Amino acid sequence: MIGLFEFYKSMTRLWNKVSKLAKHIEQRLDDTGVLVDTPHSYNWHNRIYQGARYRRAHIEVVDFRETHKIYILHCTIFPHTDNPAPIWGFDVVCGPNKITGAFHDFSWAGGCPEMEEWFKNRVSNITWNKPRELPEWAKQIFSDSMVAAGNVQDGPELDSLIELAKDTLEYYLLTAYRTNCSTKDTRQHQNNYCHWQKQNPHVIRSMVAMGVPEDTMKQFVEEVLFPKVE
Repeated sequence: MIGLFEFYKSMTRLWNKVSKLAKHIEQRLDDTGVLVDTPHSYNWHNRIYQGARYRRAHIEVVDFRETHKIYILHCTIFPHTDNPAPIWGFDVVCGPNKITGAFHDFSWAGGCPEMEEWFKNRVSNITWNKPRELPEWAKQIFSDSMVAAGNVQDGPELDSLIELAKDTLEYYLLTAYRTNCSTKDTRQHQNNYCHWQKQNPHVIRSMVAMGVPEDTMKQFVEEVLFPKVE
């Protein structure tokens, strides 16, 4: 049985690693984009970027470790609407000593075989102790290569996940913009992605359970998390 000291040591280590990953992602968005104002302010961390390499990048960190023993990292990067590159998406939900859900994908938004094949090859040799079954709404938008894992604890699995996120982010930032202006309009595809993401009931439900008003969360999902492209 794990001792109390070892439990808290493991908890701190896991949260610290994911927190460092969040800072790394945000720094790369700082390097490649321009920070724009969010429509509203919230009591958790949100930053939105625009740039030549992407239409919109959003990083969200819900750091409720002190009050609810949870740390959530979410990031999406949307290509420009004349670019068929996939949508880069990464989510982890961290409890005290394990990641209960880890999700990462290059999600289809027009069709860019080169990038889709690269992602498929990058994740092909990675296995997870506890793969996650996707719900029906998620199957509408996520690729067959999507990473979906649970019960990720500090150790080789976590380190592999963090390395994967860094590698795919770098590849995406260096590659996605090359296909700008190569297709007419991908708004419908990007809006379809946002529509199905909004069908996930856990986003609102989990935050409401942590004391965030439901109206606030509905506004956040609609206007910040997955806004429609006009």
